[in-house]
Amino acid sequence: MSTEIRVSGYSSSDDTDLRSLEFSVANKPVKTPTRALNTGSFFKDTKIASELASLNELYFTFDETSLKAINENPAASKTKNKTAHKSNLLSEFKPTLCILQFKNQDAAARYPSESEIDILTNTAYSFSDITPIPSIPKIARGLDTDNFDAFIAYLDKSTETINVRNKKPIIGYIPATAPLFIRRIVNFYLDRGINSYYIDFDGTIISNHATALNALKIELKKRGYEENNFLHFINVSYGKSINDQEVLSARDLLGFGQGLDSLGGVHTGPKRNPGFYEWLKAHKDIKQNTNRLLNLDDYGYYKVKNLGESLLNMVPANAPVQPGDITSSSENHQTRAVKIVNMHQQCVESTVLRTIVKESPDKTLGYFRSKSNVLATDLKNLTKTSR
Repeated sequence: MSTEIRVSGYSSSDDTDLRSLEFSVANKPVKTPTRALNTGSFFKDTKIASELASLNELYFTFDETSLKAINENPAASKTKNKTAHKSNLLSEFKPTLCILQFKNQDAAARYPSESEIDILTNTAYSFSDITPIPSIPKIARGLDTDNFDAFIAYLDKSTETINVRNKKPIIGYIPATAPLFIRRIVNFYLDRGINSYYIDFDGTIISNHATALNALKIELKKRGYEENNFLHFINVSYGKSINDQEVLSARDLLGFGQGLDSLGGVHTGPKRNPGFYEWLKAHKDIKQNTNRLLNLDDYGYYKVKNLGESLLNMVPANAPVQPGDITSSSENHQTRAVKIVNMHQQCVESTVLRTIVKESPDKTLGYFRSKSNVLATDLKNLTKTSR
């Protein structure tokens, strides 16, 4: 039975929590910080240089109907297998995490049944090199002291099911929840030899969860795992991209400065009541406001609509797509092109941060400070001496 990853190389900064890890998955090296590839938005000929990323991330959402289909319908199963194979090809067979979300159809949240857990974990295991515990965000949003034991029971059942025939490390699921629950979740995993985790921020910004992240780090240190753990993070927001504001700070990238190792994709947005979205459609140009391009020079996400000729300078020459793809008359083509460029830029930046933490560990805060769109409040949160 294999559940733990073994960190063989570790470097940390002096003035922030930025760090660099090295370990192996499926006999392939993983180096952090890294941006996991999400190949679903790739064009047929899209290629991101192999040295810029260490991981590949697949993400599937299932409800009771689609789970039944993938388990009983050969065509549905074949489709998912083809999607996973295509992703492996496009990522050049990097170690893959296949993260599954269970979202039942009824308005009231419920846990997957025992048979549904079997299907979920079998799918995650089949398509992964390091197997994620499936996420249940509808449940996680309502965790409290009265119902938390049921959540732990779900994690226990999922882990047990994977371990029936396990030859891969397991990556534990941690929702963005209260510090008390984070501590209990981490200890649950460590008791079972699981030291890698993915944190689902569920469409929120990282700074809203500073106390929870600190609780996680403290618990790891108390258990002797301060330097022997891996933290992947998904569904992190950089701010309210729906707003009319011209530029927004790249707060997602600051996750690296807060001790997180691997940035995954955004597969879900903030959760609001239906009335809010009706108001939004009437008062905001959602497509124009959310289509934003990352500028690494200042850590800003800029509205593509208003970039004009400056777009040419913001898209690097070695980007996987050309500026013309971003200004395409096809809205779908334009959206995919922006996603690809942003992903490429995040990959590039992760390698820059990896070099900085190794060569200038006392200057990482100064590096983040040099980015004009990084907010003063976020710099304070990054500073070790402020905590």
